[in-house]
Amino acid sequence: MTNSKDISFSNLDLVLIAITISLLVISWGYLIIEYSSLPNIIAVHFDALGKPNDYSSKENIWFAPAILSILSIAFIFGTKHQEAITFPKREIGSTEKSSNLKMMLYAALLLAILCTLIVYTMIESSIIKNFEMPWLMPIIIGIVAIYIGVIFYYKLKILKW
Repeated sequence: MTNSKDISFSNLDLVLIAITISLLVISWGYLIIEYSSLPNIIAVHFDALGKPNDYSSKENIWFAPAILSILSIAFIFGTKHQEAITFPKREIGSTEKSSNLKMMLYAALLLAILCTLIVYTMIESSIIKNFEMPWLMPIIIGIVAIYIGVIFYYKLKILKW
């Protein structure tokens, strides 16, 4: 197996990591600052039009950002240790490592964007009565579409198409 030192981050990679970490810090900071002003029952789920349709205790607001933050950070650290997380275990070529690195960093960034959106949405809909976000579903669909495009681009790059 090759060493994790074979992978080096480009300037774009470092920018993606910095933006991802910044979004996570902003999300957590906003959540920590606003937590005390939240009502005991908050909106935790929304329909396709961005209207709250499920509520829960405000303590549950920590789960979504925790999971998304852990996943984002795991993707970033996974870029350096790709062979350790590959199933089945195998040696990965340099072209595939480079493509995997980009896909994982974009995944981390998109998860951080989702974390920011979810935290903002849950907090604002709990504070502002009749809060609606008709723009939420198109943004989420757009994020997923961008990521699918990134996956296809880098997978086709591996196949040299």
